[in-house]
Parts: sequence; structure tokens; C-alpha cells
Amino acid sequence: MNRVARFFVNLANARRSARLLRSLAGGFQPPLGGRFLELGAGRGGLSALLQERYRPSRLTVTDVDPRQLEAARRYLARRLGPLPPTLELRTADATALPFEDRSFDCVFAILMLHHVETKHSEFVRRPAALREIRRVLAPGGALVYADFSRVEELRRTLLDLGFAPLFAARRWPGRELAVVRAPGEAGPRAA
Repeated sequence: MNRVARFFVNLANARRSARLLRSLAGGFQPPLGGRFLELGAGRGGLSALLQERYRPSRLTVTDVDPRQLEAARRYLARRLGPLPPTLELRTADATALPFEDRSFDCVFAILMLHHVETKHSEFVRRPAALREIRRVLAPGGALVYADFSRVEELRRTLLDLGFAPLFAARRWPGRELAVVRAPGEAGPRAA
């Protein structure tokens, strides 16, 4: 990611993350004590809120860009103090996640799926990222995502992979915040 893109990703990250969780409150609540994966660390605003509000048994925060992870690490240390042993930051490519199958109860991919593409307008690598998300989600686990690029194709691919819609908020044309449930028995329910 170039310097300009990093600036906009990090701009108002904590406020945007708080608004996102408020938007979800009416339709979905992540499980307390769950195992969470965040794809695309940003500056760490969402990571901090997830840690504070839901006390996950495991919170793994990833980014393909080590500079973003370092920015998140600094922010989280300022906000949380010493990082809890259940919080891990690591470099990862969303199209080839380095995690075991069924490792997480909830995956957060907030305004990051378009970043797996060479150009945001493409829809070439996103299906691979969505397959990887499905692989690492526990049966019935939830994917919380927001994006603005190629959302119709994104939605269609998720349905093709067996995900079931739980919640959606479309506040802007072409932009969507949604929660979908992976195939399987257990898992989070709509609020």
C-alpha cells in the first residue's frame, strides 16, 4: 500500500470502527469470548474495540503490510497498555491465510477486500480470499464485512460459497456493511 492509501486507511480509524460496531448492534453481536480474526489491521481501532467490548479468547489481527501492523501495534499499546497474550498481530495474505481450518468464530474484513486486488475495480483475487475466510471459519461462524467495490459480485460469491445472510446495512449506493454466516450448525445469531 502506498503512503497516500495508508493515510486514508488510518484517518479516523477508531471513530469509524466505533460507528461500525454501533451499526451492527441492531442486527448482530459478536460472541463474547469468541475467537476473532481481523483482516486488514488499519491503525488498530477496530482491534482495540473488539478486545475491550468482547474479550475474545483469541484475537488475531492481520495485514499484508508490516507497516500497518506496526502502526496497529503502537496504537493498541497506547490504548490497552501491555498487549494481552490472547491478542496476536501477524502478517498474512487474505488469499492464503496461515491458519488451521475452522480456527475462528468471527472474521472481520472491514473495507479491505478490495485491497487484495491489483486494482480496486477488479474482481480476480477476492474469490480466493472469500474461500480462505470460509475455510478458517468454524461451522456457523460469521463474516462481518464492509466494502464499496463490486459488492454485487461479492454478495453472489458468498452465496455460492454457502454463506447465509444475517444482517445488511446499505447506507450509501454501492457500499455495504453485512454479516453472513458460514455453513454449519453452531454459530452467532442475529440480534
